[in-house]
Amino acid sequence: MNREIETIISALIETPRLLKELISEIDSKIYKEKIISGKWSIHEHATHIAVSDIYGFQKRLSDFKQKEKPIIEPLSGDNFEKNFFMELDLKKSLDDFFEIRQTTIELAKAFNKNDWNKLAIHPEYKTYTPYIMLRHLLMHDHNHLYKIEDMGLGI
Repeated sequence: MNREIETIISALIETPRLLKELISEIDSKIYKEKIISGKWSIHEHATHIAVSDIYGFQKRLSDFKQKEKPIIEPLSGDNFEKNFFMELDLKKSLDDFFEIRQTTIELAKAFNKNDWNKLAIHPEYKTYTPYIMLRHLLMHDHNHLYKIEDMGLGI
């Protein structure tokens, strides 16, 4: 595994802790408020981060490991029932996220050099590799973390 991959993995390991810390700093009375009309609440962003590995990224890693040229299906919040994330238990989701993310990390660490060089077919990307996918996951995490912080601690 090269330094770039190790850096991404190290950052991904920290997301569950960052999310739990951030949520603890926000007044729980506003978790489910639609602070921005038509957009997700803090609760929805938090539970989405906490379970997204299960619904997309772990499958993608498994596909990269098992298939020569996997076909990746785009996944967004729109793929779920309207209130799916709102109905998840926030505390349980945050607690479970540590183990969920560890499983994702273990899948990535099981890759060999050939696995890291595989290309997938992804309708939204010209090039999609396991490294790009992990970087995408990190940016996905941080995008939602920023939105939570902005809504929860902003003016």
